[in-house]
Amino acid sequence: MGRKVCMTITISSLWILLFAAAGCRTKSDSIIPAFNNYKFDTAVIKKLPVYDSLASAISAKIGLFHKKIDVDAAYHAFRYMPASNEAEVFKTIPADIGIDVNGYFTTLGKDFIYAFDVFKDSTIKIYIRNRRLENTEVDIAEYLSYYPKETNIHRRDYPDKDTVLNKHWQYWTRFTTESLF
Repeated sequence: MGRKVCMTITISSLWILLFAAAGCRTKSDSIIPAFNNYKFDTAVIKKLPVYDSLASAISAKIGLFHKKIDVDAAYHAFRYMPASNEAEVFKTIPADIGIDVNGYFTTLGKDFIYAFDVFKDSTIKIYIRNRRLENTEVDIAEYLSYYPKETNIHRRDYPDKDTVLNKHWQYWTRFTTESLF
């Protein structure tokens, strides 16, 4: 009788795993049409000169940003995100860095920037926006990455989609859905 109970549990577990996997595949498959039909926002591309000015201002003080990166933190970046509730995120630019980014945020507008990261290799990641596609469960996060050395631009793989705008800028998106669990 113990063997019969064990076999029943094994079969039940297998069914649960199969249903979970089928649910995950359905969620993942919902991304494919959004991914294939996505068009990069031309309004973001038109604002590239403002993003470029922000990147230049950051790059001019890059050493000061690098000093603020917590080497013990897992992410290894200076993250400026004024609306964040996370303790390890900078909500204001430290005074000793000596640049005012608020003017760039105002010029770009809340639909075109909400944060940025500065990495040790001097790459800058700008967070543009997060949104859910209408009538879907697909979330899209949009970013710009600035690479001071043009040889550092790497192409992204699914579920990310990218376009290289010039020798320093890559516009990219990440497509996700809420997890099954």
